[in-house]
Amino acid sequence: MTRPLRFLAPEQIIAIHDTLLGATGGRGGGGPRGAAYEGVDAAAQAVKNSYYETLEELAAAYAVYIVQGHVFADGNKRTGAATMLTFLRANGRRTAISDERLAAMMIELQRRAESGEDVGRLVRWIAVELARRPAPPRRPRRRRRRT
Repeated sequence: MTRPLRFLAPEQIIAIHDTLLGATGGRGGGGPRGAAYEGVDAAAQAVKNSYYETLEELAAAYAVYIVQGHVFADGNKRTGAATMLTFLRANGRRTAISDERLAAMMIELQRRAESGEDVGRLVRWIAVELARRPAPPRRPRRRRRRT
């Protein structure tokens, strides 16, 4: 029996964005599609209705659609990265990608998206990067004995 995928709702993506802006600064609000975050709705639906099959591809699609779509007035790369990692964790997957590598990937994603690179290629590129760096397995927690 396979566990159903846990997709992120637009409200969850907006909450991630708001948390990041609160911690690191930046302008709030939606991007060019409107202050009501229509771009976030479109990005979330695009991922959910996509043909991508692996968790890494779906996670990468969140980052690509958020960054390429410029769905927020500010913080798209931060939110794309955080949403991608949140989706992986929500579905039982982790990655050992460093903060520095993640930041470099988001900058490169923006550069490549602005140059017109195909969305499918961008998703596959990031998915490969994520799959290359799986997190080591967690050690089981020991239960404390009650005395």
